[in-house]
Amino acid sequence: MASVNDLTSQAGFVFEGEVVEVGASTARSFAATPESTVVRVTRILKSTPTLAMYTGQQITVQMEQPTSLKVGEQAVFFTHGLHFGDGLVVSEVGNVPAGDATMQDQVNSAAQSASDTELTQRLAQATLVVSGVASAPAPLSPAAGPLAATVVGTGTRPISEHDPDWWQAIIKVATVEKGTSPGATTTVIFPHSMDIAWYRAPKVKEGDTGIWLLQNRDLRGRPVPAPAIVHPQDFQPEPAMSRVRSLLTSAQ
Repeated sequence: MASVNDLTSQAGFVFEGEVVEVGASTARSFAATPESTVVRVTRILKSTPTLAMYTGQQITVQMEQPTSLKVGEQAVFFTHGLHFGDGLVVSEVGNVPAGDATMQDQVNSAAQSASDTELTQRLAQATLVVSGVASAPAPLSPAAGPLAATVVGTGTRPISEHDPDWWQAIIKVATVEKGTSPGATTTVIFPHSMDIAWYRAPKVKEGDTGIWLLQNRDLRGRPVPAPAIVHPQDFQPEPAMSRVRSLLTSAQ
């Protein structure tokens, strides 16, 4: 049986819930199966912003296999979002019995550990890490880099439905935490697109202040037209500075 630490690291939505109905679905467009179980969310332990408001609501959990849980039983479910149409459906990674008073602390500790590991990897891959404040963003100019003309559609590569729609902002540099000093300012680009391939990437706003992990490749390892932030961990708010500096030690 997987540990709470392992389950938490694999799951984006962790909650305690009560089984309401087995072999049923809350979503009209998601057909019930023997593996689908309607669960009322009683407490959220880990969530994305999109799912944070589901306390007290009934959702469908698509179990890994037909569940042995009975109506009225409670468990802690480790899941990922699966269907967001006329009713929420999540896919189960695993579940454990409810009632452990330390469960929230266990989930928090596991989530922090996973986040630290992920951030350490992003710091190791970054070509430049600076702190500073962002200017108002604007669409990326074709003159911004050797690949920019292709990326913004003026070259030969056609724009796909998953095109990142690169935008740029100027960072007024306060400190350089990794890499060669760029001077008083540096340019950062980011995917402005809300397509599924890019919606989790940081979206820069004027006045954003924090730590910027500039990367030279996207999440698929492809070159980007200029130093970019493409991963949720690539921008950290200003209070995270001590954490970033600590993790940089192990990343270098």
